[in-house]
Amino acid sequence: MEQNTTQNTNKNSLAKVLAVVAILEAAAIIALLINKNQTQKETENLIQKIETGQIQKDSLNNELEKLAADYESLQTNNDTLNAQLNEQKQKVEKLIKQLRQTKAANTEEIEAYKREVETLRNIMRSYVVQIDSLNTKNELLIAENNKLKGNIARSNELNQQLTNQKDSLQGRVKEAEALKALNLKLNALNDRDNETSRVIKTKKFKLAFTISENQMTKQGAKNIYIRIIKPDGSVLMNETSAFFNYQGKEIAYSALKQTTYEGKAKTETVYAISREVLTAGTYQADIFIDGKNIGTATIKLD
Repeated sequence: MEQNTTQNTNKNSLAKVLAVVAILEAAAIIALLINKNQTQKETENLIQKIETGQIQKDSLNNELEKLAADYESLQTNNDTLNAQLNEQKQKVEKLIKQLRQTKAANTEEIEAYKREVETLRNIMRSYVVQIDSLNTKNELLIAENNKLKGNIARSNELNQQLTNQKDSLQGRVKEAEALKALNLKLNALNDRDNETSRVIKTKKFKLAFTISENQMTKQGAKNIYIRIIKPDGSVLMNETSAFFNYQGKEIAYSALKQTTYEGKAKTETVYAISREVLTAGTYQADIFIDGKNIGTATIKLD
């Protein structure tokens, strides 16, 4: 009787042990499966991260190579500006070499390169604006130097001033507070103040325009200088004409009007009287306020 009881107890203990072992084995198998799934998922995530990083890396490399080509294409006769362009080009080439050595999975470095590429692109845009502005001003100055006539001494002095002005334009960009002239209209008037297209009847010029709204510019009293260039390149002048300062230089004006500007859009009309025999052709009127050319209008007279 006791022997049977002991056997039953041993059997129950063995069964419990086997059950525990089975549970542990099942837990181990589950843990292995979970670990395998996690490892596979991590591997897939890593592969996806590398593929995404490689796409971004290739895109950045293409942008940098295009940026280097854009810097190479910029042309200017200004030695200082050329040196600055060359310095930026070297930065781009250095960044290309660094990017090639960067692993695709290093997303932090790739993001940093993206920000640096954007900075370099913005810098290049500013140089494009400077070069376009400089080239435009140079063309205007050369054309005016070739056409200006009149007093030989004054013309020679003005030509020298305008030539020197080219150097002062280096690195200048349009300032946010600069005013603009809108809706410009230049008309020729006869002795009855009626509009005419015939040069023989022209006694004065009427220039109407609107000064743009700008709350950033200095408000108060302002001088409006009108400079009318005749077909032969000389400046239309009369007994009220004189000279004004334009970017540190003295140049002639055809008419002057004083106004008060309060930051709001304002319509103005300026008249320039002619005391000389005019010739047929195209007449150009330039408007200057605060030492800046804010607009140009033209008219052709028969």
